[in-house]
Amino acid sequence: MPISHEQLTPIIDALIELRSKNQPGNFSHVEKVFTDHATLLAPLESICPKIKILLSHLLTNATNVRANINSFWRRKTGCNKTGKVTRAPRLHELTNDEAATLGNSFRKFLLGNKETTTAVNAWKLDNPILEPLFTGGVFEPIVIGIAKELMVASKLGLAKRVALGAGLSIMDMITDTGVINSYRASGNMADAYSLMAMIGSNMAVQLLFTYAQNRKKSKWVILRELMFVVTFLKPAVDAYRVATGHMDEDVVFSPLQELSFGKGTELAFESIPGGVLQAYVFINAPEKTLFLLISILISTLTTGYSSALISFDMDVSVANRKEVQLFYGYIKDSNTERMITFILQVSERELRGGGVVNRAKLTFVSLGRRFCSPASTTSAAQSAPRYCSQ
Repeated sequence: MPISHEQLTPIIDALIELRSKNQPGNFSHVEKVFTDHATLLAPLESICPKIKILLSHLLTNATNVRANINSFWRRKTGCNKTGKVTRAPRLHELTNDEAATLGNSFRKFLLGNKETTTAVNAWKLDNPILEPLFTGGVFEPIVIGIAKELMVASKLGLAKRVALGAGLSIMDMITDTGVINSYRASGNMADAYSLMAMIGSNMAVQLLFTYAQNRKKSKWVILRELMFVVTFLKPAVDAYRVATGHMDEDVVFSPLQELSFGKGTELAFESIPGGVLQAYVFINAPEKTLFLLISILISTLTTGYSSALISFDMDVSVANRKEVQLFYGYIKDSNTERMITFILQVSERELRGGGVVNRAKLTFVSLGRRFCSPASTTSAAQSAPRYCSQ
């Protein structure tokens, strides 16, 4: 008979309740929880006698893993230099040091993934030795529950996700506002209004989506969510909800889908067209200031990073991989492979999709038009005749 989440909730709450940064204290606490809930937890201990040590180190969420433990574990278990098990020993033969290493290694997956379920899945895939523990339907929900608590408790990890979620968007908005003021000061009202229209259209679409997403809720909740959009805090709020595993039955889309839609809307209505417009104006401007160039670079970075992040998050999502196995799953499972894939995705989008190549083409086209225009034929032909066809 499958074990329900309601049966595991008291165990998860008990493990989290007295969690601390002290590993011996966590071990004593885990021992008590295993004694109080022996019926459900005894099978786990029969599979892995050192599971209490593993969980105590996982709960401690230590920032350092001793090098001598890592080297000892690799030597004993046949790990390669990346720490991945190549000849996985049976779980019931784990030593104390090996169990501690497995528990401590969870931290890097928690910091390197946006969703707790994705972090747990990456940890499992990177350590095939743990596979028997995940087959009973007890261990995985417990680790996910612990991961949610660690995500909230880890101020550094949570701050990183919120900062990355909002930093580029807010920076892009600040520079765009400065560019609008610069255009107005120079009398370029047409381009200033065009950029304002792009920002306004992005906000309008996000407001409509936010209202549709929360239409079943009270008017005060809807007003609060709309204020997040108006104050440009929506990316940070979405990142926080994804990181903490926020669940809400009254909304249409999941937090990850909502975050992806917001970034996609920003790309389609603001970052890409705004970056192209700014590049065009910069090329043809008589005075080229450093601030205008920085704004273009931020728009390009936002385009590449956001589009790569949408693809990456949707692919590594455990729920997506289960629902659409033929489409999702092209990104490999190890942390190193995922990091390399993401860097390549950002680079590819910067060079092809965002924008450096396309904006370079725009540069040459604009330069060619300037050299070959009737008003400047004489001077252009004298200074750069190779640009004009005879």
